[in-house]
Amino acid sequence: MRSNRPCSLAALACLSWLTLVACGEPEAPSQAGQLVIIGGGLAADNEEIYDRLVTLVGPEAHWAVLPTASAEPEAAGPRAAERLRDYGADARVIDIHADDLSKARDPDYQEAIAQAGGLFFTGGSQERIIGVFRPEEGDTPTYQGMRALLSRGGVIAGTSAGAAVMSNPMIQRGDAAAALTAGRAYGSNRAAEDGVSIDKGMGFFPYGMTDQHFLTRGRLGRLIVALEATPFTRGYGIDDDRAIHVDLGSARIEALGGPHGLLLLDTSAVRRDRDGQRGLRVALLSSGDVVDGLSGRVTPARGKVPLGRPPGILHQLPAFDDAWAGNVIRELILLLAQNPAKEAVALDPGFELRFEEDDDTQYWLAPDLDAASLTVIGLRLDVLRRNDL
Repeated sequence: MRSNRPCSLAALACLSWLTLVACGEPEAPSQAGQLVIIGGGLAADNEEIYDRLVTLVGPEAHWAVLPTASAEPEAAGPRAAERLRDYGADARVIDIHADDLSKARDPDYQEAIAQAGGLFFTGGSQERIIGVFRPEEGDTPTYQGMRALLSRGGVIAGTSAGAAVMSNPMIQRGDAAAALTAGRAYGSNRAAEDGVSIDKGMGFFPYGMTDQHFLTRGRLGRLIVALEATPFTRGYGIDDDRAIHVDLGSARIEALGGPHGLLLLDTSAVRRDRDGQRGLRVALLSSGDVVDGLSGRVTPARGKVPLGRPPGILHQLPAFDDAWAGNVIRELILLLAQNPAKEAVALDPGFELRFEEDDDTQYWLAPDLDAASLTVIGLRLDVLRRNDL
């Protein structure tokens, strides 16, 4: 069946023939608890994300804020706690810092974490979080306290570095511009130009690999390489001031915080040859869109309708010169959605990223034609070596 595709968002005027699609619920896995994974740069006025955090923990429990990732934990912890209090939460700082590892093995701190309703990791460096709670010599009691919190239905949230650590393995560091050429980096002195560094994560999120500041900082290249180097087939690229809410009891993953904040990358059908990788799939999701963590199936937010192809013929949009510049990938996908072109290309120094609509591609929009509500599902992506070098 031909994919549905919108005409120019500025010119959408006749949707009377469109129909809604009913979607079923995924089967629930045998897990408990909730996650709120924030891409970083969370604005104080993002009511959707803060309200979700406060609602999940409820009025009878409190948030424990861990500033462990921060280089300035004395400031980061109270600041994050105050933001939560501004929205009506009871929030308390647990002062486990990267330079005081003894607290991570203290039974009193373990109990304090286990008894909280929610745990919030601030941003900073993901290496600090892992070094404190999951060091090479073994998991700490406080890490077991976090597991206990989740097992009884509690909430774990994290922003920036606190988002990166949610999966296991996790992306430790890496630069998208070097990733496709350098691949995975190994060794203890790994720099950005050496490729993508992957390490042990916290392992709270079982449905794929998480990455943060994703579209704003142009990180698709490093996520492609990271997925190729790990058992994961799906990556969740969460942008600044956006989040996903993960219900571990139902494997339901909901985008939060605003438009076009989650890029879902699926490599399950990728084919590799000497020219690169073919058949990756990407989806660009907005608030209310839902992913089934088990199957990867995307359900657009309630009320959205599928859109048909615009009139006209345009094979390919002009190429984007720098694939890793801020927001280029988002802009490319949205521009492709608004035009009759079937392809758009973004250039890396040694590769081209070719985005293409095919029979599996879908476009959905709210009936009020608000461009911010656009959902893109199943866009094909081929990553090919450039033949013009």
